[in-house]
Order: sequence, then structure tokens, then C-alpha cells
Amino acid sequence: MSAPITAYKPCESLRPFVEVFWEGSFNANALEPLSMRVIPSGCVELIIHLNDLHCELQNAYGWSQSPEYMIIGLFTRPYEVHFNNLVKVFSMRFKPEGIYNIFGIPASVFNARYEDMSLVLGSEFRDFSHRLKEEKSVAGMINRAQSYLMKNLMRNNIELNYVNRAAELIRQTKGLSIEELSGYVFISQRQLERGFKEKVGITPKHYLRIMRLNEAQRLLNDHHPMNLTSIAYQCGYFDQAHFIRDFRSITGEVPSIFIKGRSRFIANSGLAH
Repeated sequence: MSAPITAYKPCESLRPFVEVFWEGSFNANALEPLSMRVIPSGCVELIIHLNDLHCELQNAYGWSQSPEYMIIGLFTRPYEVHFNNLVKVFSMRFKPEGIYNIFGIPASVFNARYEDMSLVLGSEFRDFSHRLKEEKSVAGMINRAQSYLMKNLMRNNIELNYVNRAAELIRQTKGLSIEELSGYVFISQRQLERGFKEKVGITPKHYLRIMRLNEAQRLLNDHHPMNLTSIAYQCGYFDQAHFIRDFRSITGEVPSIFIKGRSRFIANSGLAH
């Protein structure tokens, strides 16, 4: 991650649903407006702005200031974000299938767009967010967030199902075919694709592609010099041309340009502390 972001693992009970908590500051010097490209992470972000200055995102009517408490759905293409001043945020990054277990709302509702989460969840969420912003430390914010999420998880009492298991297998292996995946979760391929699209908003195959490219970004950051053949193979590709084509569809750039200009991107933050 090029931007100054620090990620933290959730407690054990929340790990099937939450990828990480993270906090960060963007455009810290605020000498001039900053534009960055967000690379799809395969997750859903619930962002709480910690100061009065928010980022700007594009909608059907042009550029506008983002909501104070914002959910960003699962994107499959890169998108731009503007930081005209110093912007401080705390975020809960959900596994796309996991947000349904927490809030009873499928990730598909928010696909490829952002919403004011206070309008979606109401006064209880607004009260929680206000109190989180009053915390004096990141540890305090994480503890409050975990208590709130656990309360929702227990209240909704939605059990893990084949979509949760399939998504976790995709993240762990990145090399399974959809036919193999349906066998592992004991469900027909057609039913798996239907259930996955209902909960996550995209097909298992499309989600697998995003996960492979997330892994490719991590490997590109770790490999010096860059070996595209090796990276493509480790990410489940047997054709370098196919790998480069998919990489460009997710990031907007070929790998060599992506690495050279990595400071312009907000990409997957990697391992949590």
C-alpha cells in the first residue's frame, strides 16, 4: 500500500467476516490536491471519517464529497478518489460474503457504488460512529468496532453457508476451477453461481480473478527483479498473456507501469499487524 495505512487483524470470532481494521491518513502534506486510483480488493469497506475533511468520489452527477460514514461496495474496475486536504479515516474491511452475516444486508446491494451508511443502518449506527470518533487511540476504536459488530452478529444469528465456504476457499487456493469449488462445498455449480451472485454480487469466477490479481500485486511488491512468468504461475495462470490482460483489467495498467507508478495507487494493504 502506497498510502500511509496500518491494518490490524480482528478478533477470532470476527475473522470469518472481517478481513482487517485499518486506519490511515491521506494527503498528509496537503500542499495540493491529490488524486489516487483505487484497485479492487475484493472486499467491502465501511469507512468512518475522523476529521471534517472528506475525500471526493465520482457519481452520476460528477465529483462530490463522500459521506462521513460511508460504505464502498465491491468494485471490479479501478476508480479514482480525490483528496483535496488531509483526510483521516478508520475502516472496517469486510469479506464480501461476511457483511451479510453481520448486518443482514448482502454485499450485492452496494456493488460498484458507495452509500451513506448512516442512512442504511440508522440511529444505532450513527451513535456507534460518533462514539468511535471520540476514542483517543486506535486500540480503543478497534475495541468499540468489535463490540458493535459482535452485537450485530449475535442479533442477526445468520449461520455460515456454502457461499462463505466457497469464498474462503477461493481466497486460500486461488487455483481452483469453479467445478472443483462446487464439489468442495457440496453444491451444484449452477446453485453456487446463483447463491454467490445473490450474496456477493459477482460470479465465483470473477471473484477468483480479483483474488489472483491481489496476490499478484503482493508478489510484485516482494519480487526484485520482477519475474512475471513466476508470478503468473504462482497466481494460477499458465499463460503470461492471460495474466497481463487480467492484471490490466483490474488495475488499469500493465504490471511494469503499475510498479513504476505504485505511489498513485491505493491497493490491497496486505497482512495485518
